Amino acid sequence: MNLSRLIVALGLLLPVSGAMAAGPANDDTLTAAFASPPTRRIALRPESLPYLQIQQVASEAVAGAVTAPGRVDFRAKAISTAGTVVAGRIGKIHVQIGDRVKAGDPLVTLASAEAAQMRSDFARAKVELARAEYRYQRQEEMKRSGVGLEIERMEAEAQLNEDRADYERARDALRLLGNGVAEEVVVRAPMDSTVLRAYVAAGATVAAGSALFDLGEPSSLWIVADVFEPDLLLVEKGAAASIGLASLPQPIGGHVVGESAAIQADMRRGQVFIEPDDPKTPLRPGMYARVSIEAAGPGHIVLPTTAILIKDGKQTLVYVETAEGVFEPREVQIGPARSGMTPILDGLKGGERVVVSGALLIDTEAAMLL
Repeated sequence: MNLSRLIVALGLLLPVSGAMAAGPANDDTLTAAFASPPTRRIALRPESLPYLQIQQVASEAVAGAVTAPGRVDFRAKAISTAGTVVAGRIGKIHVQIGDRVKAGDPLVTLASAEAAQMRSDFARAKVELARAEYRYQRQEEMKRSGVGLEIERMEAEAQLNEDRADYERARDALRLLGNGVAEEVVVRAPMDSTVLRAYVAAGATVAAGSALFDLGEPSSLWIVADVFEPDLLLVEKGAAASIGLASLPQPIGGHVVGESAAIQADMRRGQVFIEPDDPKTPLRPGMYARVSIEAAGPGHIVLPTTAILIKDGKQTLVYVETAEGVFEPREVQIGPARSGMTPILDGLKGGERVVVSGALLIDTEAAMLL
């Protein structure tokens, strides 16, 4: 606004106290108008009203939203660990963090004396089983021919059962190693997945049972929102959500599929799990997200954000027209703004007329009269 327009508008202001005064304003009236902020009134002559835009508050309430930071993560059942069942030394590492692998793809190759011993034990057990089977069959034939003794047949049968048990134990142990020869052990991916973490270094020794890789199934990603404890009451399963991701030009849609049973004690937040509406959305674990969830319960009146004035960094005001050309400041409680609109949680009623453009002009010029 240029200086001449400001002077004209300033000259058109008339502060009043309570209802509109019939006579001209005096010093007492000016003092009363601003002494009590909740009841002060500002009267404008008709010539200044074109500078303002006034809107009647919609009686139909609009639902608010719960906003929270979030991240893209794997579902709990979509994470697995690949490890080694024998002690050994790391040889070749076949993958890096972030690589996508198919089920059965090699992850790392180890050299293990324990594996070599297991393969040797299996080969020996296989030979012993074949020998025991031959002895038992021979005793069976001799018994049927009448030249064999029952006790010798029973001893051969007992030895066969013992050697078969040894063979099965060695075979089952060897299955855990997978394919390989001598001391070589190849650890393979158990499913189609993404390599999340690696606990290996070439040449390092590892103990039996050590976890070597954490893997996640790429098709089982969702968004985890960290919602403040009081806001959890406003979140319902199935509620629509909007998820903003830095790597995507537009927010994506989603819906709430569940909540965590526990609260993070240090941050007083609970986890809300959101599934994207489009399963083909290009998500990657670890992406940062900004989440807005449709709030349950009664809706709220909304106003253009331009109608809201912030005083002293914490008090939020709007100007309400109480009579034609007469306005009063009204303190309101607001919710998070979305798409240029701000929900009014408290302070306004349906049907009231609010200045949605030009409120700063009234506020500034009223302050100049103090």
